Amino acid sequence: MRINGARQFRGNDGKSYLVMNAPAADRHKGKYILGVKVNGTYRLCRDMLYNLLHFDTVKDAQREVLYSADFIRVM
Repeated sequence: MRINGARQFRGNDGKSYLVMNAPAADRHKGKYILGVKVNGTYRLCRDMLYNLLHFDTVKDAQREVLYSADFIRVM
């Protein structure tokens, strides 16, 4: 996997990820949210405590997938 700023990418775990704009009400937490493709639809990614993942840049989201994809959960 290469960190290059693309919004749609495939992680080393073989899953397809998409970085989306955060809703206006959640912009104070971060500008972007992360989704993973499950059965043809993108689901929002959450951390171990099931809090929604927020990121300031697209590259931050890609780094999170690269370094800690095992800890990302999907509801």
